Amino acid sequence: MKYTIEKKANSQVAIEFTVNDTEWQAEVEQAYQKMKGKFNIQGFRKGKAPRHVIEKFYGKGVFFDEALNTAFTKYYGEVLKKEKNLEVVDQPSLEVKSLDDKGVVLVATVTVSPEVKLGDYTGLQVAKKEAKVSQKQVDDELKAMLEDQARFVEVDRPIQNGDTANIDFSGSIDGKKFEGGTANGYDLVIGSHSFIDGFEEQLIGLKKDDCKDVQVTFPENYHVEELKNKPAVFAVKINAVKEKHLPELNDEFASTVSEFDTLKELKEHTKEHLLEHEKEHAERQFENDLIEAIVKNMEVEVPDCMVEQELDRMLEDMNYRLMYQGITLDDYVKYMNTTIEEVRKHEKKNALNNVKVRLALKAIIEKENIKVTKEDVDAKIKELAEQNKKTIKDQKASLDDHAMLHLQNDILMDKVFGFLASKN
Repeated sequence: MKYTIEKKANSQVAIEFTVNDTEWQAEVEQAYQKMKGKFNIQGFRKGKAPRHVIEKFYGKGVFFDEALNTAFTKYYGEVLKKEKNLEVVDQPSLEVKSLDDKGVVLVATVTVSPEVKLGDYTGLQVAKKEAKVSQKQVDDELKAMLEDQARFVEVDRPIQNGDTANIDFSGSIDGKKFEGGTANGYDLVIGSHSFIDGFEEQLIGLKKDDCKDVQVTFPENYHVEELKNKPAVFAVKINAVKEKHLPELNDEFASTVSEFDTLKELKEHTKEHLLEHEKEHAERQFENDLIEAIVKNMEVEVPDCMVEQELDRMLEDMNYRLMYQGITLDDYVKYMNTTIEEVRKHEKKNALNNVKVRLALKAIIEKENIKVTKEDVDAKIKELAEQNKKTIKDQKASLDDHAMLHLQNDILMDKVFGFLASKN
């Protein structure tokens, strides 16, 4: 088999395979051996009819489709293995250019990774945010700790905003109950706006054992189609009224929720923790701004298939994250009153940018010859072992092939961003 490669527009190449008569006949014979058991020919046991007899009954080309498929798969794989710089990014389209007694000529047209022309990626002026923490941030963090330790005490008084009401409710539209509209013993925080607008406000002033018909209208953008804009009545019974009690912010609280004996120590630690977080955020933002500047300086024509593949990856990731919340992507788009097609359209710009970022980083890595060494991997495994309080041997044993590739990629990205940060 001989082949030629021709570059075409839009990051496509045409690979032309010339298969001589001897090679082609071998492929047809292989196809015959694979398929002969499918033919019933009078006078022969099934699977025992000679090739020329089957070809006489069904036509000379009876084995050609199978032979073409196996020949292309084999020869295409050989070319990709040999042509290391041919980075294919999509499935090929196949054309039979000629097929006669002298052999076969096949043409595979395939999209490859586009050429990247890097602009300036060193010497750039990119602002880096100064990491600092305000007193309000510290106070808000401490307030969140208090909220986590809150107690809810049942009280004998009318419901106020901020209380938690334990309720039974049953919803109906035109006198008929609807799916999902009934619950018993539900804790509802008044003022949380977790129910339909107007529902929670109508409970204010009620006491334990009171009952009330709460009248609301489902919003136009409600996630259940048949309930949109529908007026509904909820029969509500108050089982209990609970008031939130926060602990006092003092040394005792600090020793209860942390390793520190005093509130002063807890505040200092909280400020340090927040400052570390702000430093990490500032570093990530600097990296994002830096790569954005590099992408603006480069020239590349991204094939549509790469953008579509990135959209597929993004939606798959979104679906995976939603599964942890107990819903599917299909449920989510219905709730948001949209479609997967609209989500793809909305995210297309981000997908294009993601592809450009990967292409820019790949081009820089190749140009600067940035590599991950065995010493880099060993140092990272040692660091992980210390963090996880394991021996280096146990830490290494816990990393399967996928985890090891992920680890090496993390090291590579750390090295390339370290290089870029030092040069800008």
